[in-house]
Amino acid sequence: MDHDRDLRFSVGRHWHVLVAVLYDLPAALSVPLQEHLGLSGSRYAYLVSALYTAYAAPNTILPFFSGFAVDRIGEKLLLYVTLGSVLVGQLIFSFSAQLKSPPGMILGRIFIGLGGEIVGVLGSEITTRWFKQATIIGVGDGIIDLETWLGRNIFFIPGIIDISGVVYAVWFGSLVSSGAAIAGAFYLLAARGISSTHHNGQSIDTTNPVRQFTRVFWKLALICVLGYGGINTFPISAQRFLAKWFYGGDQRKAGAVTGIPYFLSGALVPLFGLVMNMKFFQNYPLSLCATNIMMGTAHLLLLYTAQPIMPLCLLGVAYALYGVAFWAALARSLLSTVEFKSKKAILDSGDENPHDDTGYGSIRPPTASSGDLHDANERTNELEEAGADGLITLGYGIMTSLNNLSTAVVPIFLAKVETLVGFEGLELVFVILSLLGLCASFELLITEIL
Repeated sequence: MDHDRDLRFSVGRHWHVLVAVLYDLPAALSVPLQEHLGLSGSRYAYLVSALYTAYAAPNTILPFFSGFAVDRIGEKLLLYVTLGSVLVGQLIFSFSAQLKSPPGMILGRIFIGLGGEIVGVLGSEITTRWFKQATIIGVGDGIIDLETWLGRNIFFIPGIIDISGVVYAVWFGSLVSSGAAIAGAFYLLAARGISSTHHNGQSIDTTNPVRQFTRVFWKLALICVLGYGGINTFPISAQRFLAKWFYGGDQRKAGAVTGIPYFLSGALVPLFGLVMNMKFFQNYPLSLCATNIMMGTAHLLLLYTAQPIMPLCLLGVAYALYGVAFWAALARSLLSTVEFKSKKAILDSGDENPHDDTGYGSIRPPTASSGDLHDANERTNELEEAGADGLITLGYGIMTSLNNLSTAVVPIFLAKVETLVGFEGLELVFVILSLLGLCASFELLITEIL
């Protein structure tokens, strides 16, 4: 059991790293790719935004259906299909970059997007079902951030560009990601716990899936759109902004410091995960309020300080805390919904109602008792019998769709703002997103207290 559990987590983590490397590749190439394509600054800004939008656009819809797909064809076959889409997309992107064809590069990113985020949805669902602590999702996200910082572009990609040119750097990134994909395929062959057929639990209510989730879930969805609308899109312009604003156009120095938030996020997430497992610190809305304050402050400091190191470090701390608090709150919300369904399914009488009548839901962690271990094992069995995998996958799919909707829309807006008012406007957009996220998190905090 422990071996299968570790194997499942490893599968999800390695596939996440593959997607992270592919997702950030255009930002890593930055100015050298612009010079290779022969585009002006404004046209290249629109191209980079289009590349990120092309990745995110399919994922505004597809992850929503991942729960239904798991019910119909099983996790393993679905992962194989996404693997093929990602590999084909990266090959198209690399050939198009070599041939200086922006439309082909956009097409390649669409294929990558068709498969990329479904991997994250399945990994989150597996982790939520098999691990008791809600914060484990955030810890896994932090490991991905750290591996992405170590394995992506920050240090060695500029060196490859200096030695061999941007085309070789593109192909190098493709080979690295393909190697990760092949490793993931071998994991799939060995992963006995990942199903190759449809699940035997209750199927998802396809008539009105929205009504299966509580109001807390949808408030978290708003926080997700606002928070990750800034977090996911900051790398698009970060290196160019830092190079121009602080380093006189030096892309190597800018690329090195661009990775600071992601390195700190990956390094600090396990610590925050341990802290937030302590009862005194398990206030997820308060943590989300704090992260939005830190993110807004950091973006203001980037405009009005002489050095970017301190603001970028502050962003790293904020990203780490945000990842733990948000995904722990989401996992807790989904588990509370599934637990209600499982209790409802096993009750012999309809007199007892295990769920609140308001449909509001909760993200409060369950209270400890002397029979914790036995209760946890019983809960795992009940969740599987009640079709928890499909419902949890649907919940993560909806959230991933909304996440990618913001990632698809915000870059288009950022490109327009950069063209009109420059990098100052971009930072102010991030400040506004943080303020709106603070308002949404504070409202959730108040309602949880009351």
